[in-house]
Amino acid sequence: MVLILGASEPPRGVVSTRWEDADWQLGSFARAAVARLKKSNYRSPSAQSVYEYLRSNGGSDAPLTRDSDWVSYLRQLPDFEKARGLRAHAALLSVIGTTLARHRSLSDISHVIIDEAQDVTPLEWFLLEAINDGTWTLLGDLNQRRSDHNLFSWQQVLEVLDLTEVDMPIRRLERGYRSTRPILEYANRLLPRAERAVLAFQDSGPTPRVTRVRDSELGSTVDAEVRRLLREYPSGTHAVITPRFSDVRQWLRRLGWAMHDRNVELWEFNGRVVRVVGPNAARGLEYDAVVVVEPTEFPRNLGRQGPLYTSLTRANRELSIIHTKQLPDALRR
Repeated sequence: MVLILGASEPPRGVVSTRWEDADWQLGSFARAAVARLKKSNYRSPSAQSVYEYLRSNGGSDAPLTRDSDWVSYLRQLPDFEKARGLRAHAALLSVIGTTLARHRSLSDISHVIIDEAQDVTPLEWFLLEAINDGTWTLLGDLNQRRSDHNLFSWQQVLEVLDLTEVDMPIRRLERGYRSTRPILEYANRLLPRAERAVLAFQDSGPTPRVTRVRDSELGSTVDAEVRRLLREYPSGTHAVITPRFSDVRQWLRRLGWAMHDRNVELWEFNGRVVRVVGPNAARGLEYDAVVVVEPTEFPRNLGRQGPLYTSLTRANRELSIIHTKQLPDALRR
């Protein structure tokens, strides 16, 4: 999208603040706005004029929509210059840009490959569908989606792309290659019952260790557990994943750890290193051993606990959970 927008740097902020930011219907309104302005003007409209036309809902005589939610949303859109710097409006501005004139580097696209497809918004799918003239390869786990505004199922994705399973069959990876069976069985408690089947390449391994402690003991317990895992897997990789990553880094510093190689995520003690990150930074990565701290504080999304599920499945060999608060209901069973 940075390429389409002609921006010198990526827009800032979150991908969506409300459902309308991410909804594909917004793309339809943008296309309608372009079509109207092209019909009424001899000159090609600019992206800014289309955006402002959208903000005004096409004017009172011929509104783009009469739906009260959408009317309110369009009226509250920021001005064009502010919108250009916000990630929440990057997809909308990209739809406008590609509808006005496709960027030369996006011509003749015959196949699009999307990884981490669970993090693509409906409006971004709408944009991609307009760009791609060919076939698709989509890879992802919708159970790991991080936003309530993203699609729930592959069938919904196909609907936005105007495809069917005949056009693009859905294939499910049945065997898990990252984590052991005990880790997957534990993490899969967060999934709908119909999606909990486990066929792990690593069939055996330690049962996830769950430890509840007092608030005053949390830092020292995390420290002790990290040191245990470092001894247990001396040649492996290790991570602490938690929304409280800043607290963990402070605890480790007080307990004798030091920042490694000027990287605030990496902490070293006696030549051994552990990575301390939040759930977003852990996406797509894997480690031999993982400590997850305070599961109940992980961000939730409608119908899923994507960030927590992702974090629980980062471990190849051993998973440890440390908490002071009550665990999420599914993990207490």
